[in-house]
Amino acid sequence: MKQKIYSCSARVSLLVLIGLLCNFSIFAQDITVRGNVKDVTGEPIIGASVLQVGTTNGIITDVDGNFSLTVPGNSSINISYIGYIPQTLAVNGQTSFNIILKEDVEALDEVVVVGYATGSKRTISGAVEKIKKEDMNVGVVTNPLESIKGKVAGVVINKQGGDPASTPSIRVRGTTSLSGGNDPLVVIDGVFGDLGLLNALSPSDIETFTILKDASETAQYGSRGASGVIVVTTTKGKAGAVSLNYDGTFGVESVYKNIDMLNAAQYRSAVEVGGYVNALDGGASTNFMKEMQRTGFTQNHRVSFGAGNEQSNYRASIGVIAQDGIIDGSDMRNYTAKLDANQRMFDDRLKIEFGMFGSKKVNNYVNDHQKTFYSAASFNPTLPAAQNVDGTWPEDPNANEIDNPLGRLTIQDKEDNAYLNAHGKLSFNFTPDLMLSVFGSYTYNEKINSTYIPNNIKAGIREGSGKASKTQKNSDVLMGNITLSYKKDFGKNHVDVLGLMEGQSYKFNGFGADARGFGTNYFGYDNLKAGANVKYGDVTSYANSYNISSFMARLNYMFDDRYIATVNLRTDGSSKLGENNKWGFFPSASAAWVISNEAFLKDIEQITNIKIRAGYGLTGNQDAISPYNSLSLMQPTGITTVNGQQTVTYGYARNANPDLKWETKKMFDVGVDFSLLDSRISGSVDYYNSRTTDLLYEYAVPVPPFLYNKLLANLGEMQNNGVEIALSGTPVQTKDFDLKISANVSYQKNELKSLSGTYMGQELSTSEYMRLGSINGAGFIGGNTGVIYQMVGQPVGVFYLPHSRGLVNDGLGSYTYQVEDLDKNGTVDINDGNDRYVAGQATPKVFMGANISMRYKRFDLQVQMSGAFGHKIYNGTSLTYMNMNTFPTYNVLPDAPSMNIKDNTVTDYWLEKGDYVNIDYITLGYNFNVKKIDKVIKNIRLTASVNNVHTFTNYSGLSPMINNTVVGSDMGVDDKRFYPLTRTYSLGLNITF
Repeated sequence: MKQKIYSCSARVSLLVLIGLLCNFSIFAQDITVRGNVKDVTGEPIIGASVLQVGTTNGIITDVDGNFSLTVPGNSSINISYIGYIPQTLAVNGQTSFNIILKEDVEALDEVVVVGYATGSKRTISGAVEKIKKEDMNVGVVTNPLESIKGKVAGVVINKQGGDPASTPSIRVRGTTSLSGGNDPLVVIDGVFGDLGLLNALSPSDIETFTILKDASETAQYGSRGASGVIVVTTTKGKAGAVSLNYDGTFGVESVYKNIDMLNAAQYRSAVEVGGYVNALDGGASTNFMKEMQRTGFTQNHRVSFGAGNEQSNYRASIGVIAQDGIIDGSDMRNYTAKLDANQRMFDDRLKIEFGMFGSKKVNNYVNDHQKTFYSAASFNPTLPAAQNVDGTWPEDPNANEIDNPLGRLTIQDKEDNAYLNAHGKLSFNFTPDLMLSVFGSYTYNEKINSTYIPNNIKAGIREGSGKASKTQKNSDVLMGNITLSYKKDFGKNHVDVLGLMEGQSYKFNGFGADARGFGTNYFGYDNLKAGANVKYGDVTSYANSYNISSFMARLNYMFDDRYIATVNLRTDGSSKLGENNKWGFFPSASAAWVISNEAFLKDIEQITNIKIRAGYGLTGNQDAISPYNSLSLMQPTGITTVNGQQTVTYGYARNANPDLKWETKKMFDVGVDFSLLDSRISGSVDYYNSRTTDLLYEYAVPVPPFLYNKLLANLGEMQNNGVEIALSGTPVQTKDFDLKISANVSYQKNELKSLSGTYMGQELSTSEYMRLGSINGAGFIGGNTGVIYQMVGQPVGVFYLPHSRGLVNDGLGSYTYQVEDLDKNGTVDINDGNDRYVAGQATPKVFMGANISMRYKRFDLQVQMSGAFGHKIYNGTSLTYMNMNTFPTYNVLPDAPSMNIKDNTVTDYWLEKGDYVNIDYITLGYNFNVKKIDKVIKNIRLTASVNNVHTFTNYSGLSPMINNTVVGSDMGVDDKRFYPLTRTYSLGLNITF
């Protein structure tokens, strides 16, 4: 009996052993696991990372939240997504998983890079806006700034016309300086730069933009932060799957709107009716504007790849953006490359970060927009489009202000602009709370401008048989900093302390050369020796440098998730400044109250978050000051003969100013951030008031006592204030359909308060009427053509004009502008200070941006709009082209002969409202189902876009979207220089392997 029992027991044990061995064998083999990842509401989570623990073997979920991954049967997988609590699951031979990720309250409080520090919406007490990749603009985006146009209240981004070589301008809370830079400081992964360095990045390589708007945060950057700060964080390698991605668009461009002039038949009819017996008739019929135009193309291609795990990762990308403009010969090529690598060591106590990015941008410009487009519109339409037998171009000898526009298109005007940056950072955690970081960066920039005016066109003949020019500008920028930071949570207290020591070195050099008198156009600008004439001053060179040293301390404190305070103390020293003002101090402070965490609101489910905040700070601006600006300088002024030999003469080029210092902007900001209904509705409201003191301006001074007739001094004052409102909501959010709407509005008011004062006992002041821009062209001679001015007591850029009561018949059948005697002295005098008045401002009072996005299953649609209101535009184009005094030498608009205006007096007759709303783009997207091929292709997305869909405006010119924020001669003035706006139809493809 015992033997039977033993025999049966042995058999059972053997079977169990065999089963275990089989299971172990199965677990050791690779199996394919499939699953679905959703949130607690049942919505699929797209792009969640599914990673085999301890390896780089991973994948991301598709648009339905599904994944498929081959792993060993005895391994574990980690599922993670930003804003959710990650999960780690043992496979244990299981092949199917249904995973639900829960929201992580702390993770939803996402990291925000706030200058040198990092924080979150929970701990920030200043006015900071973060734009993530998924919130950026889509469609045809060829410049990083276009990614965020219309997205942030108070941040105005404007690009004029359809020129592929032009770049957008940007203003953060308006204009704050006359002589200094108004562009914000750009910080890319810790590297200081400008808008040029920002263009060295492909828009697709940017992960987030963080906009620092108020001085309580921009004071971290001291003398660099007066115009706002844009902090750019680029896409890095991530722990997870090995990835390969292609992102590309191809678009076709056409002219959105052309200016229509008299065609050849209408021109001949007007000549006949008007009795112009000496009119030139070339026997042809040519529309010169259309002869200059072609179909434009836009291409954007980028390939990126990367891999990583918890200890190290890398990512690299390479791309090209190519645009062929609708004007023949105008184009842009921007080649970009980027590499990032991170490594953690010593139990994650040391983190090593390294990055490189660079670009080569090549622009071929339309030379002199105003001369070229003025010529194209007003050139005699009876002249032929072909060259003369001798190689020259047909010209009207009486049309001195214009040239044959097709001849002008043969002018070569090229710019090569290359950037290279390398940067690295070492971060060591002495304790979990105490970290030391060392950062270093080197940036090199080389810009070469080359121009050649052929000897067979009118402009080249004026130069003396052609002209070639070449200039090169180089810059080397070194920067480094050391930061020590301490973060600690104890009880209800959160403390974040940071100390900084920083240094920057800037070196610049360059040269330029001109040559004239070319016997052939063969060499263009590539062989200046082929030019016979080089005179004194045609060859130049320069070199200069300056240094900045800085120290900063920052304290951020929060109590009980309710009360927040932040203090920044920064001091900067610059070698550019005067001996008496080498150092500046830029403090700031802000506080916030998270009122939604108070007991009386905490239990109201509809309120997710309400934060009230206020801040005050000082920032500086030194961009108007060039190296050695505070010193008395001499420079070569000419040549003379001494003892039979030519000798260079020298003269004073600058007065010494030992008191020269940076402009200082003092800003107060108060605002509220809110989110309701589980963040389905969110927004913010801000009011700010800033005052720029020690405003820099170049004054005319007497000689003697001064050595030179100009002096840069800090005597002015300017004020800005405004209100910003941003609102976003998700009215519908279901499994199959989402609808999101966001909008922002900003109101801005600017006033130039003062530009006078005393320096060294000398009263310095400016003209009461400082002219910025005038109308140019045939017949505009004399001193009464001014349009746009800057005046104390007014916004920068106001229209100061005579008032026209309308048109009046001169008794001979022609009409002139009836100018009103505004000062009622019985005489009309349109000189400055007499019969003129402030008729409006060039800068809009209100800016608007809006976005509507919706998703239905795998389809999605986005519409982006922008607008501006409360400003004027001077239509100098119509003033010129409606003047029959210049006909038939210069062509005119179709209505000009019938209206028969024979007057070009600058009045407010052609001052128009500039209000507009523009539909920037409409994009339709589709995400393909890749379940059957997800082992090879993880995602395929196709998009179709239309850019510049339509502009709603009453402005009669080509477009109201001209320069209205950058102070200059063209501010608010539409004067025959507008590169035609284009509409782009494009297809986009994104594939992830």
